[in-house]
Amino acid sequence: MEELLHPRSDSVRRFLRRWYGTSDESSEPTLLKRGNIPPELFEWHEAATSTGTLVTFQDYPVKLADLRRAADGMMVFWIENQQGYYWAVDPKSADRQVFDRTNTSDAWRPTGENLERFLLHRTVHEALLGTETKFSAVVPTEVLESGALSRFAALPFAPAVNESPSTHWLCSGDALARVAPPPVGYASPGKESWMLTVAAAPGADLLKYCTGLEMYIHARPRRDELPDDRLETPPF
Repeated sequence: MEELLHPRSDSVRRFLRRWYGTSDESSEPTLLKRGNIPPELFEWHEAATSTGTLVTFQDYPVKLADLRRAADGMMVFWIENQQGYYWAVDPKSADRQVFDRTNTSDAWRPTGENLERFLLHRTVHEALLGTETKFSAVVPTEVLESGALSRFAALPFAPAVNESPSTHWLCSGDALARVAPPPVGYASPGKESWMLTVAAAPGADLLKYCTGLEMYIHARPRRDELPDDRLETPPF
């Protein structure tokens, strides 16, 4: 996935088309542009619309019509699913740095990503969460380091505020991978271990990434087995 390894201005659109395909672009709605909204946000919404399907499944973007620059100069454009975290940009800034804050604070903190990179990061994050073609495994460090990630290359994403600081994102030619600390209750007793989640692009062979990890893979419940009020996908 060259568009992720070497990000550029059209990487979001290229990744979305790879992962979801595209609908009849002639039916794509025209988004009314307003001068105070950064062009990166218009481009993200246009690219998302062009797929003809949902591209966010947990956290979500603010609708273009609802984007406003607040009194502090910041424009909130992305919200965590339980509204615990907000992400914003100063649309008048030259470098478009993204900041976050909690719902209990007015203090904005830098994320380490500009708007273009942040939107690509969150698009990849949502793609991994939303697909059914994936597996998760709690893998001891020595197993992870012995070749489980040999097909993958690291992606240039800074951990988000609602990710562990030790979270790493990777990709291969046809799959995404996330490495993070195991959720509470999933760690291997007496061993340092990591939760590895691998998601395959449409048409890719997910089984090839399972080789050597079979004993560590967790079965995932089907969506229709989850409680209706569950806000987050399970960790596997």
